[in-house]
Amino acid sequence: MRENLRMPNNHESVRRSDAPAAWVLALGMVLMLVAFASCAVLSWSHIQEAPVVGCGGGVELGGSAAQVAGSGCDRAKDSVWSALPVVGWPTAHIGMAWFAAMAQCWTIGRGRLVGPARWLGLLGGLGSLFLIGVMVVEGYLCRWCAFAHGANLAFLALALLKGGRKGPQIPAVMLGMTLTFAGVTSVLLLAELLLSPTVEDVVPASEFKIRPEANTTPPNGPDTAGSSPLIRSAPLQGRWRLGPEDAAIRLVMFTDPQCPDCKRVHGELEAILEGRDDISVEVKFFLFCKDCNERAAQQNLNLHPNACWGATVAELAGEYGGPEAFHRMLGWLFSVDGKFTSAAALRPGFAKAGVTEYATDIVRAISTGTLPPDKKKLFEADAREGVDLGLYYTPMAFLNGQEVKDVLRPGALRRAVDAISATGPGKGTSANDFPSTALGRLVSDWQEGPRPNLGPDLACLRFGPETAKPVVVIGDMAEDGFRRDVPRLLEAADAGRIQLEVRLLPTNQAVNPASGFPQLDRWAWGGQATIRIGQLRQDGDMDGAKKLFRDLLMASQPMTVLQGFVQSRPDLLGRPESSVLDEVANTHRQWSALRRFNVRGLPVLILNTRLAARTQIKMSDNSSADALSEILKMIDQ
Repeated sequence: MRENLRMPNNHESVRRSDAPAAWVLALGMVLMLVAFASCAVLSWSHIQEAPVVGCGGGVELGGSAAQVAGSGCDRAKDSVWSALPVVGWPTAHIGMAWFAAMAQCWTIGRGRLVGPARWLGLLGGLGSLFLIGVMVVEGYLCRWCAFAHGANLAFLALALLKGGRKGPQIPAVMLGMTLTFAGVTSVLLLAELLLSPTVEDVVPASEFKIRPEANTTPPNGPDTAGSSPLIRSAPLQGRWRLGPEDAAIRLVMFTDPQCPDCKRVHGELEAILEGRDDISVEVKFFLFCKDCNERAAQQNLNLHPNACWGATVAELAGEYGGPEAFHRMLGWLFSVDGKFTSAAALRPGFAKAGVTEYATDIVRAISTGTLPPDKKKLFEADAREGVDLGLYYTPMAFLNGQEVKDVLRPGALRRAVDAISATGPGKGTSANDFPSTALGRLVSDWQEGPRPNLGPDLACLRFGPETAKPVVVIGDMAEDGFRRDVPRLLEAADAGRIQLEVRLLPTNQAVNPASGFPQLDRWAWGGQATIRIGQLRQDGDMDGAKKLFRDLLMASQPMTVLQGFVQSRPDLLGRPESSVLDEVANTHRQWSALRRFNVRGLPVLILNTRLAARTQIKMSDNSSADALSEILKMIDQ
């Protein structure tokens, strides 16, 4: 009887001999999961257009709930490397799709990177090394980026050192990678389309209000009675007008040649100008460089160290070649991220601007080691004007005197141009455009602000009649901004104008372990004050709790007042404090939920149901624009 002889299968032999240990396959999958999840956190931040969670930093105290220094993750998200040029597709989205595809390859290959996948893995490793280098050079740490790149490099090392090299399934592997990459990308595209917030998400269309429209006559002109603090009395005019003098659509842009967002918006503007002849463009500079921006120098902020020099080159090109030369040079500066280190590096820019014959003069002007005095003075004046308009990021764009909302969002400038064009505006010049002041901008931000749903808080203190307009404050009563704003709100509540609801959130980690705020000694008493007020309230002594709150808020020496109270109520000492601490933890969760509205600091003010992200801004003369008083007047109406 003949036995059936089974011929050896070379492919199966290769799989058996080259198959890595099971732990190699498992570890590789874990590393890819870490990289995928890290990118997912960053991708969600892009989709929701919110700060990156879990990255620390970026908190601010002192009356500006949304004004932040920015964590390393937020800086990475705002970097020029955070998205593909032109299309603007986030790098984090690419990372998610990439790591999912590599995990698929690893699974099908049973712990191997086979064929082209091996070279693709090496390419991904080089990409991680490059982006790590970007963080090092630009001086920030993005935790989620570091997790993703670290896991990717560890995976690559594992694949090269312990993974198998041969496998029969190269077509299947490549097909799986391609389908996975395309599938994840499609899901992310749908998420961008369906989940990205719009203005209508937080402000119903029926309530939507634009910023105060530009007046065609100045507020203190003969046709107006008095001047409005919300509208500037002087028109907004830029330099180097490109386009007709009497344009129907007039754009004035504050920009910075080293600003990544300015570069992207400049590209959008160039595309818009190609299809229209009814737009005029004028430019001013707001440069995040200590050499020509007094506010940046005061804050020791030098984000764009070559910006003043790049702007000088553009201005000189304009002086020698006119407006077109200025704009061509500015466009070239954006193409090199505003960076140049020698006269030779400027030659392509001179050629593009058509000012090569003046190159020697321009180079001589910037080769003395100091900025030309007239340019320094010009840029400092631009920066002061920007500050007084409420500028705290670039670019800042104005169409016919109205600020372009969400100009940082891709396509926002074109949508704004189309919206104004649809109204059939008449021709005019920027000399007739009067924008909002910084104060007007803060008020408009509140008018357009979201309506957060905080839910009830049984631990709050309420002042004023129940029928009055509601105002909610979340904050630490020891913190400067709280002590500045709440007395005025309490006065309005006592006058029956508002109902004030105070939710105490101490920054002291001894009372609020989740606090990521600075631990300043002079604010430490706020935690103990919260506990004592909470104990009185839980005992049913609401009047006593409110009296202690008022006494501490109004005292010039609140620590002394608190110590005196504790001495008068020794029965409160030694009592369990866990129930009050639980209330603090609940208030902290409420505050954390506001992060989706870019709230990062304290105090948080919700005035007549709308979030007031910023109520104070320092003007160029170091005075403060105080929006709270103006908003309270509007609430009264």
